[in-house]
Amino acid sequence: MASCESQSSSNAKEIELKLEFDADAAPRILSHPIFEGPPPKTRELVSIYYDTGASDLRNAGVFLRVRSTGDGYVQTIKSAKSEGEFLERNEWECPVPTHEPNLDAAEGTALAPLLTPEVRADLKPRFHTRFRRKTYDVRHRGAEIELAVDQGEATAGVKAAPISELELELKAGAKAALFSLARELAETAPLNLAVKTKAERGFELLDDADHTVENARRVVVTPDMTSAEAFRSIARNCLRQIVANAPAMREGRAEALHQMRVGLRRLRVAIALFGQMLGGDERKTIKDKLRWITQELGPARDLDVFAADVLEPMRAAYPGDREVEDTYRDFKERHAAAYARATQSANSDRFRVALLDITAWVETGDWARKNRKLAKKPVRRHALKQLARLRRGIKAKGRRLRDLSPAKRHRLRIRSKRLRYATEFFAATFPKKKSEERRNVSLAALEAIQDALGVLNDMATRKSLLATGQEDWRLRAPAIDIAEEEKWLKEAKRAYGRFAKAKAFWKA
Repeated sequence: MASCESQSSSNAKEIELKLEFDADAAPRILSHPIFEGPPPKTRELVSIYYDTGASDLRNAGVFLRVRSTGDGYVQTIKSAKSEGEFLERNEWECPVPTHEPNLDAAEGTALAPLLTPEVRADLKPRFHTRFRRKTYDVRHRGAEIELAVDQGEATAGVKAAPISELELELKAGAKAALFSLARELAETAPLNLAVKTKAERGFELLDDADHTVENARRVVVTPDMTSAEAFRSIARNCLRQIVANAPAMREGRAEALHQMRVGLRRLRVAIALFGQMLGGDERKTIKDKLRWITQELGPARDLDVFAADVLEPMRAAYPGDREVEDTYRDFKERHAAAYARATQSANSDRFRVALLDITAWVETGDWARKNRKLAKKPVRRHALKQLARLRRGIKAKGRRLRDLSPAKRHRLRIRSKRLRYATEFFAATFPKKKSEERRNVSLAALEAIQDALGVLNDMATRKSLLATGQEDWRLRAPAIDIAEEEKWLKEAKRAYGRFAKAKAFWKA
């Protein structure tokens, strides 16, 4: 067989919506009328994913696989448009003669710059996927969609993870049709929006994690983007952080819940930054959905902080004390109830539909049509105005930091967090070296303000939670140290001073 160099390889932008389901839900999904018609094309697909021992490709956001289709072998190279992208991916396919990759065919792909002699020498199979794919070509609302039902598993040595996915790939037509069909299918069985590829799931196996916790990824908003393009890039990044952490949160992992809340806050800030462009009734509905999710996760996070700040020190101070242990058991019941509420919400139809609706609004909402002039506005001009506005607000409020009430200090912390997120969102919008230097100074000061005010806010929350506890353990709990409070007030004031002196990075 001829090499890929002389074969016609394909390069395409893949627009795909991925949904996960429990394996036993497949019959209900397939009962939807959309599956009535010609029988599906059914194939057994076995894929080998290649990378170095140090995961150089994965770390660069590039994945290389060779798939056996039953009719031959196909090499696929995939990369996301950006670190937080999950809806659109770049894909290069090429037939190969065996299960071994043809690296010469990587010329012109995202893989090519990574193929140093060291990487070439160290490439090896890292894990496999094996699944049955049923493919349906359907028409929905004027769009042509390839609908694939995948069931099987990913394996890495003796470790395995199930694959039960529904993939909706847009072949022609409007992107809105993908979300419309997804909502209809979600009425037949629980379908969870998914952002991780099979490759990412395979690497989780190698990491010995059923579901990993994911921090915020880097946002790349370049100066040549329109405001609409910039908002979508930022919003997708935030949505990925929310969705990617949901499985680990359902397992009761505190850090995953925290990262989901961070993703929610970042998305709400993004919506506020582009508020005028996004104006309309739809925006209010979306904000209500985000607020509901945040409220459902909030009590569990507050109790996590309370345990670390109050209960664990109390147990250490009174080891084996029966009343302390009784108190701890009472708290654990409250903590378990809060996590049960968060988990129940994340497993609800309301949560699943909310995430689909939010994603659909980001991608296909009528805001871009209704506010076409603002949507086409260069993002750099918009970013200048928003960054300056946020900076002015913090400088004005921070001057009287010591005199602020706990509630007003908390609002200043939120303002600082908004500017920090906005600074991270628009980092690549102002790429000069001098801008970077100023940005780093400002970010360090903002993070210090946020940390100091965060400690003070935790102290205020602790007082509130202690007020609801029993008298015997309130007396034993560590008191709010006035000197400690003063220390953090001074730290917040010093950080504010550094921030006020920092030059605006967007003016460099």
